[in-house]
Amino acid sequence: MRPKKLSERLAVMADFVKTGESVADVGADHGYLPLFLVREGVSPFAILTDIKPGPLEKTRHSARKSGVDMETKIEFRLGDGLSAIKKAEVDVVVIAGMGGETICSILAADPEKTISFRKYILQPRTKIEVLKEWLFETGWQILRETTAEERGRFCDIIVCEPRGKL
Repeated sequence: MRPKKLSERLAVMADFVKTGESVADVGADHGYLPLFLVREGVSPFAILTDIKPGPLEKTRHSARKSGVDMETKIEFRLGDGLSAIKKAEVDVVVIAGMGGETICSILAADPEKTISFRKYILQPRTKIEVLKEWLFETGWQILRETTAEERGRFCDIIVCEPRGKL
């Protein structure tokens, strides 16, 4: 876990989480963002998920190093997309570092569950136009769009909420 600072990309995403909002990080990789949010008292609880055991173990390692209470504040779950999270279990879902088409398929896999979460922070690595078109066609409201730099690359970030039925 990074001591006190996040990369610019993760810091921008962290700024979109309001104090008191619980978070799920789908495809958590290293888990820096949700661990930071819990450690800093922004989020009371976070779920870190991944589809493969190896990356999920990497998040556990980051959590151990971070000093975050792993008994009551953090849960690690193996699962594909939103499948590892219960309906309306958290306030904010973060899906970052995947292609836009992959993010669309995660959101479309279980529409009833998808609309049960209040807010999403999406950060596609590729195909942002595919993701934005899908969000528009399925009636999502985009609350904010911005970019952040990470390792010399500009990353698009979309904050949005589902509306109606997908």
